[in-house]
Amino acid sequence: MDDRDLIKQKINIVDLIQEYLPLKKAGVNFKALCPFHQEKTPSFVVSPERQIFKCFGCQKSGDIFTFLMEKEGMDFKEALEVLAKKAGVTLKKSPEKKDFKDRLFAINLKAQEFFHYLLTKHQLGKKALEYLKVRGLSGESIETFGLGYAPNSWESLTKFLLKRGFKIEEIVGSGLGVASRSGSYDRFRGRVIFPLIDGKDKLRGFAGRVLDGSEPKYINTPQTPIFDKGNMLYGLNLAKGEIRSKAEAILVEGEMDVILSHQAGVKNVVAPKGTALTEGQIDLLKKYCQNVLLCFDMDLAGDSASRRGIEMIDRAGFNIKVIRLEQGKDAAEVAQTDIKLWQEAISSATAIYDYYLQSVSNRFDLKNPAHLRAIRDELVPVWAKISDDLLRDHYIQKLSGFLKIEEQVLRTAVEKERSGGKRTYTQILHQAQDDAVEASSRRELLEEYLIALLLHIPPTLNFVPSFPETLFMKEIWRQIYVLLFLYLDSISFKSKSFDINEFIKDLPKELLSEVDRLYLTELDSKLTDPKNWQKELEQVISELKKALIKASLQKLSFEIKNAEQFGNIEVLETLNKRFRDLSVKLKNL
Repeated sequence: MDDRDLIKQKINIVDLIQEYLPLKKAGVNFKALCPFHQEKTPSFVVSPERQIFKCFGCQKSGDIFTFLMEKEGMDFKEALEVLAKKAGVTLKKSPEKKDFKDRLFAINLKAQEFFHYLLTKHQLGKKALEYLKVRGLSGESIETFGLGYAPNSWESLTKFLLKRGFKIEEIVGSGLGVASRSGSYDRFRGRVIFPLIDGKDKLRGFAGRVLDGSEPKYINTPQTPIFDKGNMLYGLNLAKGEIRSKAEAILVEGEMDVILSHQAGVKNVVAPKGTALTEGQIDLLKKYCQNVLLCFDMDLAGDSASRRGIEMIDRAGFNIKVIRLEQGKDAAEVAQTDIKLWQEAISSATAIYDYYLQSVSNRFDLKNPAHLRAIRDELVPVWAKISDDLLRDHYIQKLSGFLKIEEQVLRTAVEKERSGGKRTYTQILHQAQDDAVEASSRRELLEEYLIALLLHIPPTLNFVPSFPETLFMKEIWRQIYVLLFLYLDSISFKSKSFDINEFIKDLPKELLSEVDRLYLTELDSKLTDPKNWQKELEQVISELKKALIKASLQKLSFEIKNAEQFGNIEVLETLNKRFRDLSVKLKNL
C-alpha cells in the first residue's frame, strides 16, 4: 500500500471536512453549503462510503487531498505532507518518481536555453527575431519573457538534448519530442517559442507560434506529468504582484497581448491557455484578486464557450467587466500603438451584464418583435445564472426597461429558467415530454437516471438487469451499464448486496467521475423501498423503449415519403408494414 492509500485509510473525509464546515446527514451521505462558491441551498455532498466529495453547483470534486489543495491553496506534495502528519504516517521516499519530474523540469530549462540562444544569437533565428521586432517587441521584453525560436528541422532539439545526457523517454515525456520509429522527432519546428512558466516560477511547457499564416497558428506542450494547460495562465509569474496590488486581473487572448501590455506598463495581464476558460485557471486567479476584466477579440455574448467561462467566473464570486476595443483591434495592437487608449479602455471597462445588453442591441432590431423574442431567449438563461440575488434583481429591472415589457413577466421567465435547471430525475420521468425538456434532452436524462438507479439498488434486493445495452444511445452509459451488468451478475450467485467500492475497483478512469457523480446524486427518498425502486426502474426502461420506437417511426416516416415520391411500391409496402408493427408495439408499452 502506498503512502496516499495508507493516509486515506486513516483519515475519514467526513472528519476532515467537518473541521472546515458543518455537515448534515442526508441519507447515506452528508451535505453542506459549498465552501468553494456562494450558494443558499446546499449542493456540496460528502460520501463516507466512497471517501469523496462533490459540489453539484460548481462541480468541484475529489478526495481528502483534493479538498485540502482546493481549500488551502496547496499543491499535492504539501497536502500529502500535512495529511501524513495528521494521520501519523511516515512518508516513504519515492526517488524514481521525483527524479523523473525533476528531469522534466530540467529538460525544459535546457530546451529553453536552446530556443533562446537560437533566437537572440544565431543566424537561424534572425527571421523570427525580425518578426518579433516588427510586432513591436523590445529586446528587453524578449529577455524578460525568455522567448526563443525552434528551427524548421525535425531533430535539431532532440539531438541537442541527447548530447546533454537526456533520454528519448524524457524528451517524449516532456512533450518536446514526439515518439517515432527512430526514437523521437521535434514537436516544435519553425516557430517562435513562448516558455510557459507557472506562478511559482517553474517552467512547465511551451507554446509555439508560426511566423507565417499557416495552421495551426499555435501549438502547446501536450498534457505531461508537469504540464496541464487547464491550470496555466500565461504571464502569471510576472503579473501576480501587480494583480494583487491592483486587486484585478486582465484576461487577454494570447501571448503577444500579454507581452505588449506588460511592455506598455500595464502588467496585471495574463492569458488563459486553451480555447475556453477552466475552473483551474479561475482558481489560480482567486489567490490574487476578486475582480476580472475580459479582453478578447470575439463577441463574448455571442460565443457559447465564452458564456460558460463567464458563468464559472461569476460562480467563483468575481466581479466581471469587459474591455471594449475599436472593431478589428486586439489588446496587443492597442497596447503597442496607443498606450493611453489601452489605459482608457481598461478604466472604462463595462460591467459584464451591461455588456450583454450592449451586445444584443448591436445585433438585434428592438423594433422587430421576432428580434425581441430572440433577445429574451438569449438573455433570460444568462440572467437566471447570475449567482448574486441582488445583482440578478437589478438586471431583471434593467432588461425589463430595455425590452419595454412588464418586469413581473420577465421575473417569472427568469425564475422558471432557474427552477427548470433543477428538475429531479423523477419529475422528468413523470412530467409530459413537452412540459419537461425536448425529446433528445429528455432521453439523455432518462439514460442517466437509469444508471443512477442501478447504482442505488436497495441493499435487500438481489437484482440483475435483463434489458440489452442497446437501450442506451450514449456510449458512456452503455459502457458503464455493461460493466454494471457483469458485476451484478457475478454477485447475484453469492446473494451479495451492491458494493460501490467493489464495483469501481477495476473501472476505467474515464468512467469513474461519471459513476461517482451519479452515485452521489440524491434520489427520491421513497426509492429506498425495493418495490418503489423496481417500479421506478421499470417506468424508466419503458420510457426509453418508447423513445427508441418513436425515433424509429420518425425515420420510417421519412423513408416512406421518399418511397412515395419515387413510386417504389414494393419498398413502400414493406415500410408501411414495419410502421404499423412498431405503432402497435408502442401502443402496447
